[in-house]
Amino acid sequence: MDRKLSHALTPSAASAPHEAASSGPVAIGIDLGGTKLMAGLAGLDGQMLANVEQPTRHGKGAPVLGQIEEIVAELCQTAGVERSRLAQVTIGVPAAVDPVTGLASLSPNLELDPTRPLAVVLGERLGCRVNVENDVNVAAFGEAVLGHGRGTGALALISFGTGAGMGLVIGGKMVRGVGGRTGEIAYLPLGGDAYADEERTKAGLYELAVGSPGFRGAYSDDGTSVFEIFERATKGEAKAQAVIEQVARTGALGLASVVALIDPDVVVLAGSIGARQEFADLLKANLAKLLPFPVRVEVSALGREAGLHGAVQAAVAAARDGAN
Repeated sequence: MDRKLSHALTPSAASAPHEAASSGPVAIGIDLGGTKLMAGLAGLDGQMLANVEQPTRHGKGAPVLGQIEEIVAELCQTAGVERSRLAQVTIGVPAAVDPVTGLASLSPNLELDPTRPLAVVLGERLGCRVNVENDVNVAAFGEAVLGHGRGTGALALISFGTGAGMGLVIGGKMVRGVGGRTGEIAYLPLGGDAYADEERTKAGLYELAVGSPGFRGAYSDDGTSVFEIFERATKGEAKAQAVIEQVARTGALGLASVVALIDPDVVVLAGSIGARQEFADLLKANLAKLLPFPVRVEVSALGREAGLHGAVQAAVAAARDGAN
């Protein structure tokens, strides 16, 4: 099976499995993406004891459910932990999760039953409490606990990649909203007339402008990837540089809106585009033109593992709450 397994992810580096606590509850966090699945096991002190990364399984019969069961068993075995000690599993998914029903609009490629909450389905399979959260929310939680948000009261993580999303952590708690849609920054209205094209508005004007489609559309229609655009800009191509500057100029409008409404201690940039230092620098420069006060903006300290660490730390927090 194609996988990577290790035991010392920074910054929550863990002891080797044989040094794991001999008793007490443990928790597992899972970052479930469309292409990859990352998972980690920790004790209630928050220290990672084992972690794994695998390609996400797709196909009929929802094979990802069996994959999660296998990963849970493997993590427990690797960490030297009896399954009976598993108190909590928290999963970050790329969808808004309704706080009341627990339902989420997950990728059809996963073949999951849309009428049953994933937390319920996996709870039955795993025999423990399961929480399902939005993936950007858990990434923000990871940054709040282990990254740039440590010691702060409010953190907003804004992810720029294929699309655009935001997670908000205030007072150590993920802010979800009544329908689980807090941070759906993709739908910020942009342009001189946001009503002019109703279908584009519903698709998310901000996301269309600052996500991967925005870069590709502004550059050309020849299928050039965002990675290639940045590579060409690095080599001095004026057109690529102009596109990146244009998208960053638009992107800063979203940051300014978030800061004006929430006034967080720190804004963290994440995602395949947002984590690029050259893009972050342009965002910060444009943001300074829009607001008359300084704003702390940082590139994610956890990088591509923010969702993993956030899911693990959220699982640990839920397990602690359940133990009290």
